[in-house]
Amino acid sequence: MAEIPVITGPGHYAIDVAGESFYRDSFTTICGPYCEDGYNLEVRAHLVLQDDNPHDKKAVQVRINGLPVGHLSRDMAREFRRAVRYGKLSEYEVFECAAIIRGGWDRGPGDRGDYGVRLDLPQDND
Repeated sequence: MAEIPVITGPGHYAIDVAGESFYRDSFTTICGPYCEDGYNLEVRAHLVLQDDNPHDKKAVQVRINGLPVGHLSRDMAREFRRAVRYGKLSEYEVFECAAIIRGGWDRGPGDRGDYGVRLDLPQDND
């Protein structure tokens, strides 16, 4: 298996992942079924450059345990790709970082929380 560069952030988990609602099955596999208290899991995420994505040739997919859970926002994907290119990591297509999965609670009618993922990536002010 090829080496995957690990990107270490400041511990703020400030980057939201987009489109998680399209990947509910992935979250059920990773976390388990919805439950009363929900989940707050620290995990490792892979960021995968998706040059073949039919909707956005600059997309960056987020995977946890090999399963897709969303994408970086369009602006963040472009910023991430620039940082990778100028950070001399342009030969890589997959990167790893820390992430937190939150949500997945179900406390009865009207009180159900979908899953969300936040990434620990460095930002310009870090």
